[in-house]
Amino acid sequence: ILPNEYAQHQDRYINRRIQLGGIVEPGSRKFDEEALLLNFNITDTIQTYPVRYTGAPPDLFKDGTGVVIEGKFEGDVFVSNSVKVKHSEEYKPPASGEAVNLEELKETLY
Repeated sequence: ILPNEYAQHQDRYINRRIQLGGIVEPGSRKFDEEALLLNFNITDTIQTYPVRYTGAPPDLFKDGTGVVIEGKFEGDVFVSNSVKVKHSEEYKPPASGEAVNLEELKETLY
């Protein structure tokens, strides 16, 4: 699901593991190499959530890339045990200030 879909239906996902898809918010990545702790924000440009992942980030992980993360929410933080970088030759991130086509984003993530 996308972050804004989760925000609209949080009660459906309480204490459930889910896959959350979106874009790594530019400037939000912080990686502690010693602790292998990766923090970043996932967004669909409508809703944004902080993510905490323990482990090394995938090779293609960078700002603005599409990701699918698996885990569950602990409060407002999504705690993930899996980060998959998704890419498509067809999808291009919107220009600054341009609206995201949510259906197009979903198709590129699955």
